[in-house]
Amino acid sequence: PRHIADALREGRKVEPEHHDCVTIFFSDIVGFTYISEKIGPRKVANMLDRLYAAFDDLTRKHDIFKIETVGDAYLAVANLVKEQKHDHAKRVALFSIDA
Repeated sequence: PRHIADALREGRKVEPEHHDCVTIFFSDIVGFTYISEKIGPRKVANMLDRLYAAFDDLTRKHDIFKIETVGDAYLAVANLVKEQKHDHAKRVALFSIDA
């Protein structure tokens, strides 16, 4: 989140935050190791770039926060950066359907 990045950039200590309830989206590509062995690194990178660019567009559409991409894993969350306590699960469910 921006306020965390700003604090780190300014050398300030970042205190832990507590949230009673959030909804998390996590994806992992089934067979990724096999796929990456068969198609080569450039095609893997292009495939992931296209996929995660589409996911990034969906995070904006559904107003959820992208946490991280690591390899073939994608992590996003609702009701963490913005208060969305009444519809965070729905946001992530609709994101998941679109994804």
